[in-house]
Amino acid sequence: MKPNPVMTLLQQQLSRFNLSLTSKLLVAVLAAFIVLCSGNYFISYRMLEANLLKNVLTNINQSSQLINATVASATNVRDNNLHTLETYFNEMLKTNERNGIVYITVAGSNGRILMHAGNGKALLPAPDLPANYAQAAHAGIIHVRDQVLLENNEIGFLQYGIATQDLMQAMADSGRSSLILTSIVIFLSFIALALFGMKMTSRLSALKYASQEIAAGHYDLHIPEIGRDELNEVAHSFNLMSDAVQSKVKEISILNAELEQRVQHRTMDIDVANLQLERNQKELHAARETLQKSEKLASLGAIVAGITHEINTPIGNALMAAGVINELVTQFGERTAEGKVSLSELRQFIQQCQEGSQIVEVSLGRAAELIQSFKQVAVDQSSERRRIFNLASTITETITTLKHTFKNKPYTLGTNIPDTIIMDSYPGALGQIMTNFINNALLHAFEGKQQGHMQINAEMFAPNWVRISFTDDGNGIPVGHLKRIFEPFFTTRHGHGGSGLGLNVVDNIVHRILGGQIDVASQVGFGTIFKIELPLVAPVVAMKEGE
Repeated sequence: MKPNPVMTLLQQQLSRFNLSLTSKLLVAVLAAFIVLCSGNYFISYRMLEANLLKNVLTNINQSSQLINATVASATNVRDNNLHTLETYFNEMLKTNERNGIVYITVAGSNGRILMHAGNGKALLPAPDLPANYAQAAHAGIIHVRDQVLLENNEIGFLQYGIATQDLMQAMADSGRSSLILTSIVIFLSFIALALFGMKMTSRLSALKYASQEIAAGHYDLHIPEIGRDELNEVAHSFNLMSDAVQSKVKEISILNAELEQRVQHRTMDIDVANLQLERNQKELHAARETLQKSEKLASLGAIVAGITHEINTPIGNALMAAGVINELVTQFGERTAEGKVSLSELRQFIQQCQEGSQIVEVSLGRAAELIQSFKQVAVDQSSERRRIFNLASTITETITTLKHTFKNKPYTLGTNIPDTIIMDSYPGALGQIMTNFINNALLHAFEGKQQGHMQINAEMFAPNWVRISFTDDGNGIPVGHLKRIFEPFFTTRHGHGGSGLGLNVVDNIVHRILGGQIDVASQVGFGTIFKIELPLVAPVVAMKEGE
């Protein structure tokens, strides 16, 4: 509903007047007295008016019957005695012209006036209807018309006027006296209420003052208890409340003091607990860093062991070939000293030396390749130095150092990485990510499977950004574990080679060192895919953290 603008304006105007309780009480009582007395005056006036009109109607009925009977008897006598009746009426109507009948007129059915007595004019006024008698009475005269029986059974009419001026004046005087009396009663009542209100206001002011003092903190203040009325009961209750408040304030003060002591003790306990928690966090952080370094060193150790095993074969082949060549050279020298070397033996010797040299060259080349890959991977992962590198070559070197872990197993690893992707970042950190992915797949994804395939792909998906994905077709990760795989120490293989730090290390490297993002998607029974989005140039902050 929309607010009424008139009521809003009235409320704004009334809000400007700050009336006291006594003033409001006096105004309310005065308004009630005025309404009550006005209603009483109005009802009394109406009742008086109704009684007067009732008496006038009774007088009209009686007068009509009397005049009708008098006129009827006069017109039925011999020689028609209306003239005598007119003389009688004229004498009777001279007494008062403000009250009672002031004129009487008798007329025939044709309207011809047969008799007229009183001060009325020859031209008769229009008669008043019974419904308008009250209005006519207030005007001062009621014109009444009634039928009358004339000579020879002729039906005529008589009309007379009843003056009501004295009655109306008496009713007005009575109303005026009643109004004056009512005004005197209202004035005296107002004076009495004003005196009573002033007394009540003084006691209420004492209550107000005491309330303000108690609000200011003077709880020992009491109000004088006078009389046995309701205000005295309020004063008594107020004093009891003051005593109760004073008692409660003392209790609260004591409780506050005890609470402050408890808070101080609890604060000290919390400070001690916080210090202990801080120490525990530092110890946990140090242990975590130690475990991460151990994980990293363990990874390097596994690489060293694998490379050692891989290098043994080509070096052993080279040594064997060198030994054979040495023996052939010795035999050929002896034959040459004896002078028994034939052309065919010389050709055979040269061919055998060439074959042995090729074996030595190939074996040592393979060993050199393995050593170079291991050297680059080991340097990158141990020092975490930033440099410009080819993404395909770096990942290939990492795979070369890890092939021994699944060379004799039914698992394969494929790559699809363009040779044109050049990065200015941390190859050691990237190699550690690939190492953790491969080890994680071998440890978890292919558990219980007869075969499996891993795939590493890379592509440019935005200017200066590369996306690297590692996919396996292994067991997959349950939904309940998928949200927690990057949490530290989360693993499903406690006591079976799982530390729970592998993927947490990957997450830290991607975000903190390489400045990228990592995402994982998996479905149980269909494998897992890790997607890493990295800038070609690592951020400056990441550079500082890595160096």
